[in-house]
Amino acid sequence: MDHPVVAAVREFVDTEVRPVAAALEHEDTYPHGLVARMRELGLFGALVPTAYGGLGLDVRTYAQLIEELCRGWMSLAGVINSHTMAALIVLDHGTEPQRARFLPRFARGQARGGLALTEPHAGTDVQAIRTVATRRGDEYLITGTKLFITNGREGNTLALLALTDPRAEPRHRGMSCFIVEKGHPGFRVVKSIAKLGYKGVDTAELVFEECAVPAANLVGGIEGRGFKHVMGGLEAGRINIAARAVGVAQAAYDDTVAHLAATSADAPPAVADMATKLRAARLLTSWAAAMKDRGERCDLEAGMAKLFASESAQEVAVEALRLHGGVGALAALNVERYYRDTPLMIIGEGTNEIQRTIIARGLLERYGERLGALTSREAESEDVRQMVLAVRQLVDKLVVPAAHDLDIAHAHPARLVAALAELGILGALVDPGHGGLGLDLRTTVMIVEELARGSATLAAILVAHLTATHAIARFGTAEQRERLLPAMARGEILGTVAFTDGIRATRTSDGWILDGETPPVDHAAHAAAVLVPAVSADDVALFVVGPGMPGFSADRPEATLGLRGLESGRLRFEGCRVAAQNRLDGAAGRALEQRAAVLEVARLGAAATGVGLAQAAFEAALRYSQQRTTFGKPIAHHQAIQLTLAGMATKITAARLLAYAAAAAGGDDAQRLIAKISASETAYEVTLDSMRVHGGYGYTSEFPVERYYRDAARLASTPTTNAADRAEVARRLTARGRVDDGSGLTR
Repeated sequence: MDHPVVAAVREFVDTEVRPVAAALEHEDTYPHGLVARMRELGLFGALVPTAYGGLGLDVRTYAQLIEELCRGWMSLAGVINSHTMAALIVLDHGTEPQRARFLPRFARGQARGGLALTEPHAGTDVQAIRTVATRRGDEYLITGTKLFITNGREGNTLALLALTDPRAEPRHRGMSCFIVEKGHPGFRVVKSIAKLGYKGVDTAELVFEECAVPAANLVGGIEGRGFKHVMGGLEAGRINIAARAVGVAQAAYDDTVAHLAATSADAPPAVADMATKLRAARLLTSWAAAMKDRGERCDLEAGMAKLFASESAQEVAVEALRLHGGVGALAALNVERYYRDTPLMIIGEGTNEIQRTIIARGLLERYGERLGALTSREAESEDVRQMVLAVRQLVDKLVVPAAHDLDIAHAHPARLVAALAELGILGALVDPGHGGLGLDLRTTVMIVEELARGSATLAAILVAHLTATHAIARFGTAEQRERLLPAMARGEILGTVAFTDGIRATRTSDGWILDGETPPVDHAAHAAAVLVPAVSADDVALFVVGPGMPGFSADRPEATLGLRGLESGRLRFEGCRVAAQNRLDGAAGRALEQRAAVLEVARLGAAATGVGLAQAAFEAALRYSQQRTTFGKPIAHHQAIQLTLAGMATKITAARLLAYAAAAAGGDDAQRLIAKISASETAYEVTLDSMRVHGGYGYTSEFPVERYYRDAARLASTPTTNAADRAEVARRLTARGRVDDGSGLTR
């Protein structure tokens, strides 16, 4: 449930911001009235503790506030963000007298903050600054130029970085941070800078000519610590940029859906892609913010959130312009503003090209630090962490060493399936009363991901089995559950599901007769309990069939590009007699519910498999890049490789968060479709990138990368094709109109 402040800001945006934003933006007019309302709402003190007169919000809630403001007009977030970063520098690094002096004024909006870092020759490389602060008695004289300073004209209290020891090595040890207030002699605003977008908020060039600043305004009271002070603030700044991007993307998405509804246009699949990027960007932003709230190190995560969200916002804004057609470029609509605003997020708080380099360096430094690789599991319960750890250990000890030989031999991994049974994983979704673990879907997704990291084939076998047990547990009769589930949890009966609409069912006096054939069914050669949907004269029902039934046969497994050893084959029904007790849930009219339940687990399983497969490919690329040398140094130190590694890791993290959120989302199938689309395509893209990192070796069977690439191919078509899934997501989303129904899909 939203924080009351978030709800208040949402109403403020809808009733006061959106009606006037376009006019103010086109006039490039500073929004004094809206800024005054933000002061009344307490937003200038959003992250300032209540003890100093602020709202005392956590970073995650603050990110939601920024998102809401940017849904109305991105420039308003600029007014707040630079101010908040200055306040945080004082809060986190100032002396107590400095906190007592400045924070209440920041919280009231009386002191209007900004961050003065960038200079004409020093952008992302903050260590290149030349502004100098020289001590003279009880004050410092600051000389230099600052450029692109938000709130530079309208603000009055800036956090400024300057050199107090220009000879220090490394240079950052000679940097200090000062609170510089308007009215200090020698401080002047040279000019405001015209921009492509981001209008209304002032962006200025500032000149300091022996500007006298009291020594009491040296943050923390000790020289040489300023670089650390501002870098800590940039974590929050990058989360803010990510939240801004989400807000603008939300606005572009909302306007597009409304436009399509107004023109009665069919929903193009591009709407699904917009929703996927938007959803993933929001999850990444919330994830990084939550880590900061928990006090975890999150420089890498904040960078990933900023990178992904800003690139996604740009792509969503461009697609919105395209889907609006010719009218999209008209100044009368907001879409052209989104197109102008979004490039700023790609540049702000460090360009994305530099951001990728920073992410890559973080990956090389920190990889393996946490259970679950690129995603912190600190927020998970101890039981979940221990379960996932047990599966990870099984994968590292048994699965990874055997996977290559099994793939080469096209061999079924019987020994590994038995190991899963021994660990109890085959009963993950079975109630403990029937001998299972009774896990929730989210934990189960984590387990499938871990298995896929070692073997996508083994993960596919598990997903097929879990899909069958889940359907039987939900729709089976008491007799069916008692007869089948304990044996399936122990691995004595392996299950799978046929996804087909080509089987006909004819009622007899004591049961049913099935006729027809299926497409290839996963693990059909080894499954003793196959769930098959069949169409009768008045209904569709699921039947449990298996070897030994008269009229039932399974073709020989067909050779496949990847997932070797899965041994999938077509099933044939020729007058196959099925007893009435083998039909799930005798009540009629539950066909859609049953189909949804089957697809729920199958799609989540495909998503989890894609994430695990991509993770394995990334790990292989990261290892290889550290071991392989070119031109005298590991290729991990070459920028092209670093950019690739950063992109891989960020895509995987986005896909992982989508899968976890979809598993926890209950009945919202659109989220599962989005997660499956994202993860399956991430698996393809990351495995191909891994092959590129490996060069010629990645194309050989000596390395696992070519197996990952082959295995990834099938994920885009199981259990349904991504093309069909995109069309379905687009249809559902445009049918909803503006997505604000509590589903969490795009908000």
